[in-house]
Amino acid sequence: MFYTVAWLACALCARPPALAHAFTYAQQLVQLEQANRAFEQAMSSPTPEAAQGYYQQAMAGYEQLVAAGIHNARLYYNLGNAYFRLNDLGRAILYYRRGLRLEPGNRQLQANLSYARSRRTDQIDVSSQRQPALFSQFFFWSDALSVPTQWTLALGGYSLAWGCALAHLVWRRASLRWCLAGAAFVCLVFASSTWLTQSQYTTRRAGVIVAEEVVVRKGNGESYTPQLPQPLHAGTEFVVLEERGSWLAIQLDNGTSGWIRRDSATLL
Repeated sequence: MFYTVAWLACALCARPPALAHAFTYAQQLVQLEQANRAFEQAMSSPTPEAAQGYYQQAMAGYEQLVAAGIHNARLYYNLGNAYFRLNDLGRAILYYRRGLRLEPGNRQLQANLSYARSRRTDQIDVSSQRQPALFSQFFFWSDALSVPTQWTLALGGYSLAWGCALAHLVWRRASLRWCLAGAAFVCLVFASSTWLTQSQYTTRRAGVIVAEEVVVRKGNGESYTPQLPQPLHAGTEFVVLEERGSWLAIQLDNGTSGWIRRDSATLL
């Protein structure tokens, strides 16, 4: 369920020193070891009550690392797992999605996000959303290949296209022209799929309901009548349409819109 200390040690080394405002590098590693140890103890605890306490410790440790300025997909993955084990679907989904913003092709984050979504109370009908369906049809490999792999294939096609173009200047063969066209096509296709994959997670200002439940209203105030017959629950995702003081105008995946209190949700 979690990654090793060695991986995050590399990530900490790569992080700009200016961000290490809360812990030294050695303290960050100690904090990570303690959080991972707490998670392991929770997994092997004989009673649910004992496990909950250890998950709380792990969650607090990971949160302190995030507060110290460490932001990477695998830390968010660990944090999402800790919240999920604490039955906090809202924050679990929030951190899985934050991780996917940094690593859109991460299969473990995708799988855990999908499972967490299946466990939430509100199952919003997204049948009216055509763009994701079209994206999946034309770029069917996007879920199977990570973003770095897609970029590597795009760069490979780009390099091969230039190689064929230079070779064609010398030998003038039809086969080289076909090779050039094919390589250029590969470059264009994988560059496009990479850009679209990343844009799905980065272009829209989105958020997640983290309160146990929240009433969606027709305006930005408690005096407005409810927009929906039932409140929304933790884990429901939305796109922000407008912000006014302590209120957010949101739109759900099915196109329904309304206003919620800002403190009932967290933005990505």
